Amino acid sequence: MVRALILALASLLLVAAARADLQLTPRISQYEGDGVKFKQLVFSDGGAQEITYSPPRGWDYSGNVNQLTLYPPNKSQAEATIFKVPLSQPASFDDETVKRLVDEALASVPTGSTSVHLISQEKNPLMIERKETLLLTLTYNFYGQSYSRSILFLNRRKEQIRFQLACRGADFKELQKTFLGSQYSWQNL
Repeated sequence: MVRALILALASLLLVAAARADLQLTPRISQYEGDGVKFKQLVFSDGGAQEITYSPPRGWDYSGNVNQLTLYPPNKSQAEATIFKVPLSQPASFDDETVKRLVDEALASVPTGSTSVHLISQEKNPLMIERKETLLLTLTYNFYGQSYSRSILFLNRRKEQIRFQLACRGADFKELQKTFLGSQYSWQNL
């Protein structure tokens, strides 16, 4: 009897651990505050609490298990993505990790890009659910146009969540402010 109970508990723990990664397929939920209806996206990680996020107003979105993509209105060459990368173990933003992430970010620009530059790196420009972040901003030219990209990294247990915005350089300041501002809306992440 005791052995069966131990096996059942071990099985439950394994199932819970296997489902601990964030699923970015969104469900829509609405709530009301001061008589105004608000829309938020709801995600699961297999835990007891739902994870919620309010995307910027007016931005369209689509998602699957691994990635949520956001599209700002009237900006054809702009896209924000939120995606996850598995980690072999919980990580921190030490010097070695920051250097590796900078190298990855610089290598991630579209093939054929020129004048690729890291403009800034900032540790903890914002905290999400008391979790540290790292923000990298870079610029590059692609087919004669100037682009900017930011990537905000957040380590969450055994996965890293990346919040990336890529757009024309002329649109970057406005879109970056809006996209980063929406990150404060995460709950239970």
